[in-house]
Amino acid sequence: MPISDRRGISLLVVTVSLILLAVGLSVVIPRADLEVRRRHEDDLRFMLGEFRRAVVRFERCHNRQPQSLDELLRDAEGRRFLRRAYVDPMTGRFDWQTGIDASGTFTVRSACAQPGINGVPYSSFR
Repeated sequence: MPISDRRGISLLVVTVSLILLAVGLSVVIPRADLEVRRRHEDDLRFMLGEFRRAVVRFERCHNRQPQSLDELLRDAEGRRFLRRAYVDPMTGRFDWQTGIDASGTFTVRSACAQPGINGVPYSSFR
């Protein structure tokens, strides 16, 4: 085979390889993004559970609802009801929204209003 024919074949092999690489990446990248979102949602659910458990422990100790997240981190006597100040995995900041729900329970929610994978806004996760 002459050298010029081999160059043409090499170019064809490189082009096909790049096309296959692009197709593979077009499948992998969205899937990786979905996995990252899923991991953040799992972290959010875990942290919200930690907040709920901390509120229950606070109520047992003080016979009242906490007034703020700061009370869960350290009350007037120096007791801690949360291990640490959890950062909202959706916003990357300690900017949780707090309030009292219809049943009179202190609640903590994410400040992010974007919809999750299931279409429910992160601020509605419990």
